[in-house]
Amino acid sequence: MIVVLAFSCKAQTESNPEELPNIIILLADDMGQGDLSCYNADSKIPTPNIDKLASEGAMFTDAHTGASVCTPTRYGIMTGRYSWRSKLKSRVLTGYDRSMIPKDRETLASMLKKSGYNTALIGKWHMGLDWTTKEGEKIEGFHNDIPKSEAKIDFTKPIKLGPVNLGFDYWYGIPASWDFPPYIFIENDMLTEQPTRKAGGWVGEIYPGYTKENIIKHKKEVPVAIWRPGIAGSFQPKDAINVVKDKAIDYITGYNSTKPMFLYVSFTAPHTPIVPNDEFRGKSKCGIYGDFCVELDHAVGQIVDAIKEKGMFDNSIIIYTADNGTSVKGLPVSYQKKYHHSPSYIYKGYKGRLDEGGHRVPFIVTWPEHIKAGTVNKSLICTNDFFATFAELTGQKYSDNAAEDSNSFLEALNGKQLDNNKRLVVHSDFAGFFGIRKGDWKLTFPRDSNKMALYNLAEDPGEKHNLIKEYPEKAKELEKLLTKVVKEGRSTHGAPQKNDGPETWEQLYWMK
Repeated sequence: MIVVLAFSCKAQTESNPEELPNIIILLADDMGQGDLSCYNADSKIPTPNIDKLASEGAMFTDAHTGASVCTPTRYGIMTGRYSWRSKLKSRVLTGYDRSMIPKDRETLASMLKKSGYNTALIGKWHMGLDWTTKEGEKIEGFHNDIPKSEAKIDFTKPIKLGPVNLGFDYWYGIPASWDFPPYIFIENDMLTEQPTRKAGGWVGEIYPGYTKENIIKHKKEVPVAIWRPGIAGSFQPKDAINVVKDKAIDYITGYNSTKPMFLYVSFTAPHTPIVPNDEFRGKSKCGIYGDFCVELDHAVGQIVDAIKEKGMFDNSIIIYTADNGTSVKGLPVSYQKKYHHSPSYIYKGYKGRLDEGGHRVPFIVTWPEHIKAGTVNKSLICTNDFFATFAELTGQKYSDNAAEDSNSFLEALNGKQLDNNKRLVVHSDFAGFFGIRKGDWKLTFPRDSNKMALYNLAEDPGEKHNLIKEYPEKAKELEKLLTKVVKEGRSTHGAPQKNDGPETWEQLYWMK
């Protein structure tokens, strides 16, 4: 029944875009499934607002990010393409790196804009910006030196390539993570204020109760988070959640268009620095990290309340997810043991790793007119899939050189369990090394080639038993499949495409 409704939505796009649903993506920054009590009954962090979303819609249990670290995942969300196909083969960008998305590449925002949506981003970008430099200066490449970059930029001039040049009608947010300068907000293509000070240092210097001496003495027990030195405006680290939440609510409450809304709310939490506001201190049983998650949950609840009060909820697809798993910088292992809290739930590993805990994330969807409340869906999906899913929803066609790694999960939104044996997902870690998943099987190619591993996740979700010696033929099958996916420039059907950058790179050692 629901599938028929989805096809009728596609038909409506061609004649009446105004009848399409609003699309709201709420993206947390570093959060594992185990941090949410709807996934983990033993969680020491109360998350009633996100839990309520789960009870009102569908909770996906096998959802993954395009990578186990920030910038690559966000690139995948925007482009439907794995970021290792770009020139960024590893790590993340700083706040001063150039845009990794060229102006002529189709993005999720530009595609939905063509479908009749008003498009807005509130919050973190972290995919590079083409800043206007001072006369005679130039910024090139990735992983730029922060002090040298700051000296080259004219902060009074517009940004030349950012969200508003790549499909968004409106942006209010920050360039990168909230521990990368510049510590200042941007509206569309201009800073909201000029930098007036230098910031940076230990979390103890910006959050009462944690002295530098205490952190040095007990660094294995205290969440160590720094603000990297750089320029800043008037905002403090603890302002980030509230600013993003308030701007999102302002956008929703002030919305008066007959066009459908695409709103991408990209939070900076619970990424370091871990700085919950005073009213949330002590609200969890997991220290300041848990309190910070409680504050994030509160912000999500206020945004959803604004959607309901505006009368938009019934005709809105709301998705809550994260860009990767929990970071041990935010919640060290010693603290996990102290509070008896497992942020990765039953899964192994954390942010930046090929293990499931690095990229298997919470993924909750509400769409009242289509999704049955309280649904649990075990379909294998990826955050790269937003592009193809919403293209199918809106009846939008796109070329072979767009969304090369995006598969539609619209049928899953309509209540169907997808066939995981027909789906593959490629994983990558902070250093850019690979894993591949198809059906129940997962093969990883970590930096140390002697530690290649094969797991059957249906039988061993915690990745405790490496089966590569018992099933060498399965490992070879997945190796060949990954090689094909890399060489053809896509993991979906269509004409082969080219990867950007060098012909070979060290992470592809199994292809040599």
